Amino acid sequence: MELREYETVFIIAPNLSEEETQAVMDRYREIVEKNGGKEVELEVMGKRKLAYEIQKFTEGFYVILRYKTEGGTGTVAELERRMRNDERVIRFLTVRLDKELKKARKLEEKWRKKRAKLEEKEKAQEEGGEE
Repeated sequence: MELREYETVFIIAPNLSEEETQAVMDRYREIVEKNGGKEVELEVMGKRKLAYEIQKFTEGFYVILRYKTEGGTGTVAELERRMRNDERVIRFLTVRLDKELKKARKLEEKWRKKRAKLEEKEKAQEEGGEE
């Protein structure tokens, strides 16, 4: 089965200490790795102001977790289940990245074919106009 690429952005409550925040990040990295995640990458964006109040918080500690996993392994479901039950995580969102890349590639190929047709048409008109 092919590997699928995912990105989970989660916001940790800002009232935790640095050690507690690090422990939360390490915990979710371990969950992904134990469930067959590969190339796990953690990007810390730090404390930022929220666009709107969430659970009476106006700030949150943003973290991006990127990983690859086989489809149907349940890695994403397990990760989200744990986050849903963890009161230290105030919001999360998982996006499948390779799906978006596939759409972009299809669109690019479509435009490439259109350009090629237009160039052929222009070339045919130039050749027909020269005679």
